[in-house]
Amino acid sequence: MNFIQTLFAGKAKSLYKDNFGWTRPEYNLVSWALSCLQLKKNYDQVDLYCNSQAADCLIGELNLPYTNVYLSHDKMDLIDDRLWALPKILTYSLQNGPFLHIDGDVFLFDKLPSELLNAGLISQNIEEATDYYLQTQQQLARSFAYFPNCVDVDFQSTVPIKAVNAGILGGNNVSFFKEYTELALKYINNNLPYFNSINVDRFNVFFEQHLFYALAKEKQLPIKVLINETIKDNQYLYLGNFHETSCGRTYLHLLGHYKKDEYTCRQMASKLRQLYPGYYYKIISLFRQKTNSSFLSLHGTEKFSTGEDYLQFLEVSRKRFRNNHIKNDIGCISFQQENNDANATDTILLLEKAMGAIENSDQYWKTEIEDDFKSFSKSLTQSLNVINEFSYAYIYGRDLEADNWFGNLFADSMKIMNKIVSKCEETCIIKSKFDWSGLYNKHTRVAVKYYEDLELSSGEFYNLIVPEVWGGGFSLHDIDEMENTILLHLKTPLLIYDLFNLMLEYVEDDIVTTHLDKYKELFIEMLKQLTLKKAIKPVKNMSSSFA
Repeated sequence: MNFIQTLFAGKAKSLYKDNFGWTRPEYNLVSWALSCLQLKKNYDQVDLYCNSQAADCLIGELNLPYTNVYLSHDKMDLIDDRLWALPKILTYSLQNGPFLHIDGDVFLFDKLPSELLNAGLISQNIEEATDYYLQTQQQLARSFAYFPNCVDVDFQSTVPIKAVNAGILGGNNVSFFKEYTELALKYINNNLPYFNSINVDRFNVFFEQHLFYALAKEKQLPIKVLINETIKDNQYLYLGNFHETSCGRTYLHLLGHYKKDEYTCRQMASKLRQLYPGYYYKIISLFRQKTNSSFLSLHGTEKFSTGEDYLQFLEVSRKRFRNNHIKNDIGCISFQQENNDANATDTILLLEKAMGAIENSDQYWKTEIEDDFKSFSKSLTQSLNVINEFSYAYIYGRDLEADNWFGNLFADSMKIMNKIVSKCEETCIIKSKFDWSGLYNKHTRVAVKYYEDLELSSGEFYNLIVPEVWGGGFSLHDIDEMENTILLHLKTPLLIYDLFNLMLEYVEDDIVTTHLDKYKELFIEMLKQLTLKKAIKPVKNMSSSFA
């Protein structure tokens, strides 16, 4: 079985300036590096099919350890820049033996099951059409003059169509792929005159993913999948949970909306930094050299010009955090006061814009919102002034250590209650009558249903402020009353078992007597979320006899 990947960078695009579907170009290269390196960790041979521009970047500059590199796409005419799946079709067509194609946004943290790799046809999973597919299907049916027979038959079905997800795609049935790729090219070329009537970007999933499923269905060929459940095309969950790789999750795929979610992208970058720091800092150095971008870099680090400079700072930062060297001092890279004020202003402006979209005719209600917002804004600015007192290197060292916190606390479910945790002292909480952090995340997170459905309402809310070395210098999280109570109890380190018993004081008696296990699950989930938000941390060098 050959493991292969495809990257085509058209002449009009730059891997250092164009996003390729991500929020920023940096994340595209972070993804490629992590995907390739994890593949090579699990399999000896991983080949790249690409054009020269892609090879210059991934091989010439990043030095990713592909086994073979084929410049198979140098003469490729993309026809339309929106046909991002077409280069993969070419790669599939070139295979003359068993293969598995892995997208550059797929990450393997263990080998794939051998029974999967022995199958004739392989994909990530079967997906069922919802609006994403159905709207485009209707466009194609109205506009196109040609459909492969298997597609035409499937379109006539009275039930929603299905497709494969091509995060991984391949198999041992090479003749199927020869026919499939010929049909895909005919599907595209025969309908080029009608592209102005359809969403071309969404057409990609039809000539790659739906065609594959429909042809296999016509030929009555089984498709072996990695994920056994059939997933609706807009309901993918957990495939961006990098923190769970320390607890047994072995497969991630940042499809679609995950690429647009800054939080998920940050987790991906942190994972590359944790596992392959040399490559992480090489990407930072390349972007500084080529575009003067310091997006993944450190504030005020103009003197850091090479990966070695960053690695040295990494060790300094770890020592500062481990020694609890939290305050700024001479020689420490620190936050800039004016930078914090500017970013606080940016956050406040975003929230004001969000407020402007709230329609309510009740003048008293509007006044209450505005008064609470002024109080929150003042408290936020004061909190950021406090953040300025923290050592920048300490915060960076915290991030390096935080990469391991989730696994340390939750990897072994039988030992969770025996761990000791404490509150991260650099965080602070602002109490408000309205959920300003929730409203902020509603406008900054992508495809998180909780925030999509969030409406501003009056109550008692807690806004967690966490200093950061990236972005605006801080992150803003909404936590509930129970999470806030947990943090209040953790001003000094506590055994999770003891913390759990303390939290039972806030629970009704009937829940304790009849639903204790369910409450324990909820309690542990709250701890997980607070750990991910860097509000609590495991305490090392402390032991407990609790069993």
